[in-house]
Amino acid sequence: MKLTDITYKKDGAVAAITFTREDKRNAVRRQTWLDIRAALSECAADDGVRAVVITGRGKAFSAGADLEEMGEILGGGVSFFDIRRGLVEIQDVTRMMAELQKPIVAALNGYAVGAGAEIAIASDIRIAAENATFEFAEVKVGLFETNGVTYLLPRLVGQGRAMELMLTGRRIDAREAETIGLVSRVVGKDELLEEALAVARSMAENAPVSMALVKRCLVRSGEIGLEDAMTYETDAMMACAMTEDAKEGAMAFLERRKPKYTGR
Repeated sequence: MKLTDITYKKDGAVAAITFTREDKRNAVRRQTWLDIRAALSECAADDGVRAVVITGRGKAFSAGADLEEMGEILGGGVSFFDIRRGLVEIQDVTRMMAELQKPIVAALNGYAVGAGAEIAIASDIRIAAENATFEFAEVKVGLFETNGVTYLLPRLVGQGRAMELMLTGRRIDAREAETIGLVSRVVGKDELLEEALAVARSMAENAPVSMALVKRCLVRSGEIGLEDAMTYETDAMMACAMTEDAKEGAMAFLERRKPKYTGR
């Protein structure tokens, strides 16, 4: 797998995706999206990967879309259909993140602006360094959010706060992000990566089938009613109960030992 704008490293059951365009504050361009898609495909295909961490190198998680490339696209006579095709290609990343049957932790090491903030909220868990900031700045440059922000952000912080953040483009710091529920916790910048990896490792020790079904249910919870949710829970419980991991979990509890799950 050849990657240009990110690195992909596997450490045990945890895979780490790191944005590496530090000189551009990890601004995302078309190649970045292609790299992320390739890395997520690798995660999905590798049964040895059970959790994923996404972070950035340097002072930024990601400063958003690469405006140099954006200017070339918008000012270079690119057709309406090519622009639309490119947006759908970008949104495939959100689809892949939602459908990945493994939890994703965003370790937010600095600026998360525009597309960077979108990748953060498409993750399952967000942990922020104390110097991290968030900004949905598209209205300031005459553009619009993508990657499902209008669906995901209100579910995280509520409709009113999502309106304010998206209509003003106001930058918020890590502590405010924690207060409104945009991130789960805030830690010192030197502790961030190890904290995120620790969370990922702890989840990697859980039963893979159970985690996949919990994630799928929660991702779709905003689309269905209570009865449908309970039907899904029943089906998921029965599916889990039929696995070898369910038996292993019970035996480990009775024998007072740590379970060893296989995903079967």
